[in-house]
Amino acid sequence: MKRGIVLIVSILVGLMTATAGFCAYHHEGERDAAKFLEVYPEKAGTKLDHCSLCHSGGTTTGSKPSTLGSCQWCHYSFGYDGSGGAAGLARTMNAYGLAYQSNGRDALAIQAIKNLDSDGDTFANDVEIQADRFPGDAADDPSKVAAPFRVYTRAQLEAMGSHTQFLLLNTSRSGDFYAEYTGIPMEDLLADAGMLGTATAIRVYAPDGFATDHPLDALPDPGASDPGYKSWLNSFYVRGFYPESVYYYHEEADQALNLQSGWCDYSAPSCKGRNPGDTIAVSGGLKMILAYKREGAYLDAGILNPQNKLDGEGPLRVVPPQKVPGPPDQLSTSTTQNVVWPYVDKSDHNAGFSSRSVTIIKVLPMPAGTTDINVMEAGWSYVDQDKIIVYGAIDGTDSNGNGILDSEEKGSDPTSDCNGDGTPDFQDPKTAGVRQANGAGKILIDTPNGALADVQAMNDNDPAVMQTGKPAMAFPYGVTKFRITGLGNGDSVTLTLTFPGNVPVTAKYYKVTPAAGWQEVPFGSNNGDNTITLTLTDGDPKTDADGLANGEILDPGAIATVSSTPSTAAAVSGGGGGGGCFINMLGSLSSLSFANGGLLFGLLVAFIGFAANRKWIGR
Repeated sequence: MKRGIVLIVSILVGLMTATAGFCAYHHEGERDAAKFLEVYPEKAGTKLDHCSLCHSGGTTTGSKPSTLGSCQWCHYSFGYDGSGGAAGLARTMNAYGLAYQSNGRDALAIQAIKNLDSDGDTFANDVEIQADRFPGDAADDPSKVAAPFRVYTRAQLEAMGSHTQFLLLNTSRSGDFYAEYTGIPMEDLLADAGMLGTATAIRVYAPDGFATDHPLDALPDPGASDPGYKSWLNSFYVRGFYPESVYYYHEEADQALNLQSGWCDYSAPSCKGRNPGDTIAVSGGLKMILAYKREGAYLDAGILNPQNKLDGEGPLRVVPPQKVPGPPDQLSTSTTQNVVWPYVDKSDHNAGFSSRSVTIIKVLPMPAGTTDINVMEAGWSYVDQDKIIVYGAIDGTDSNGNGILDSEEKGSDPTSDCNGDGTPDFQDPKTAGVRQANGAGKILIDTPNGALADVQAMNDNDPAVMQTGKPAMAFPYGVTKFRITGLGNGDSVTLTLTFPGNVPVTAKYYKVTPAAGWQEVPFGSNNGDNTITLTLTDGDPKTDADGLANGEILDPGAIATVSSTPSTAAAVSGGGGGGGCFINMLGSLSSLSFANGGLLFGLLVAFIGFAANRKWIGR
């Protein structure tokens, strides 16, 4: 086990609300999600709109067994080449998935098993689904309360300000390198998320389930002779500055000059012009950052390679500088240690604690009475969507109950009152101020009647957003999704929406519904300023996504503008789902025929070819 990296050996309780979990993560070609959403259309984009509804993780065999999440367990049990067959695939299915399969694998099957208690937790499947709990996971039931959370897109992180630093990432065995990373200081992100004063540390997760702990503050140095020195050396802190370093260069270490024996990569453009022993000056000082760029380019997204390991480092990577600056030492696995910088076990190997493809930051300790999200499942969809979730010991206050925490809605102006009724927006149930998904600024929503709930901002190509009928246009503020509750059946309301920038008079507004996909609807006050009005009617299939006259309006929608570089639809089918829950192949995998399994098999082959060409970047 790599030092400081903890492989989670038990699947934690999956408990996110409809606005945050690991929503709508499927494989392309999958058809079962649509059957589930046919019965439960309001669950599109929730954590139930995911492979984990019917699949679970499992534990490998051998001398060093590991517990894997559903994605990796399918890859392990079924195999990239399908060698696991139907039996291997069946092992990946949970009790709910098996009940769905045995009852016909269609919408009628979903109806037929509503009143069963598939996972034996005393709650009927339908009760769990209504509460956004997994009916196939006994550890996830309606009695649990999810910890407070904030979800950030990469664009939002970039808009919060950036910090660029050149530094050495010193590995133990996978090759050292110098590089320039750009990102947001971790302490700034946690402050924005409303971290509580009781917090002491964070735990960051990669989507393959690996986790690394970081104390908030630097711990006192016990001295190199102390038995606890190495543990101290591996405790990279969140707040404050790291010591300045110098540029260590030697021809013997240079991989470009010594293809067989070199161990450090000096090829980064940011290395040019530097001389051995030069002080590395970083404007603003060295800090732990959550990086989204390397050498000015966005980080390559992480993937699972054919060995079921994580390749790549993006879209987000935790980058801690060295606590005890030193040279890039030889690989621990090298038999040639008679070199300028031989391997030293007690050197600062910060790369081992530079978590790649981070999707989750857990702030410790967890508040009393709250539970974890399922770290073995929440992740791969966030890699695809360039997102990260921060949860745990953060301020969970939501004064107006609209689904946006006060830490976000207050922002820099807690007195904001967009409708002038004397009640600050963050306390007014008729208003919402949500940070738009594509960067800085908020979208303000005001309803004259009812109350706003479950407000969230998403990228237009988020898997939780149906892509059917999506126009080839730009969506400068992404998609805004919310509910209006407390209306009379069939009531109409005229909302006022205020955007961070002006809305062109040529703009259009699109509603996104399970029945019709993207559909243009008229809007008012289209005079070129930043405010528009939008009339919605409960039960109207064009303006109410659930199409039911039930006193609630569900409104995913977006402003669309003409652009020379229109937004690209996600490679998934409608409903946020769309692709290949492996349950599709049951009953036909024994022969792995191309007629029944060719799409999945082809995707797996393509994936293996892609993964084989990815470079491992030192953890």
